[in-house]
Amino acid sequence: MTFLFPFLVLPVVYLVVLGNLAVKKSPRGIGISLLFLALAFGAGYWAITQSRSSTAALGFLWLPFVSVVVGFLGLAFGRWALGGADGALRRTCGWVALAAAVVIVGVSMREGLRTRRRNVVREGSYAAQMAEIGRHRAAIAAAVARDPGRERTFMDSSIRTRMNDRAFLIAALTSDSISPGILDTLASSPDRGIALEAVRNRSTRAETLARIYEQKDYPDYFYQALAGNPNTPPGILRKLYGDPGVISSLDIWLADNPATPRDVLEQISTKITDESVAQRLLLNPKMDCALLGQVVATLARLNNQGGISNVMRASQLAAETC
Repeated sequence: MTFLFPFLVLPVVYLVVLGNLAVKKSPRGIGISLLFLALAFGAGYWAITQSRSSTAALGFLWLPFVSVVVGFLGLAFGRWALGGADGALRRTCGWVALAAAVVIVGVSMREGLRTRRRNVVREGSYAAQMAEIGRHRAAIAAAVARDPGRERTFMDSSIRTRMNDRAFLIAALTSDSISPGILDTLASSPDRGIALEAVRNRSTRAETLARIYEQKDYPDYFYQALAGNPNTPPGILRKLYGDPGVISSLDIWLADNPATPRDVLEQISTKITDESVAQRLLLNPKMDCALLGQVVATLARLNNQGGISNVMRASQLAAETC
């Protein structure tokens, strides 16, 4: 926590200065200072919360520091410009302090407004893209229905002629009628959104999925899709369980995957903390009497702590299966 020390020094100094002025019964400017600090903190807090970035919270580290700077500027303004300080230089400095405080608060407000505008543009663009993808999916479904038995021929030829149409490709990649060769090509797309849909497709070959796992650029981006694809090689699924990268846990996808090695399923069954993981695990075709017994024991322990409540379901399944 020592890295926080530089951020705390100035706030502590600020409190000491205000406390010293209060003790000396020289409160002039304290009210203005606190008002400025509150405005700066409010503006900064609002600007930070407009962002949807995963790193936006880092701005809160700087917020007390910046707010205190504005608080000091407000103190200078209150004591020198409004307090009738002797000397033109001090009065001028007081007004300069006011201008600096207004600039800092104004910058925070401006950045917050810019972020809001960017959010509106992104949301509009996303909504338009999703609508276009929906139209493509409806058109694909209608075309396939008109010519049953030739789904793969239609999907492959359509994709080949529209390799630069992102919305169409994302819509098409939900189909299980695409040839593995085309899926292999799309999995290598520089567009990670398209590549991700190819990795999710249940027709994608194990060799393709292994190549995606071993790539150097953004492998974590595909971990969830790899963990859920039954064509992912068991050795890679075992590695994903041991090292989920930036994702805290892949248990829910591994529990649902029939290709997940039994030893991984056994480890998952001993540390269930989420009811959804338990439900997926109970539906896994590799579930046997030994695994069911472990799931029942884990769920019973958690249920006693007020956690997962489907222990009865697991017990019933164990009775029927074993």
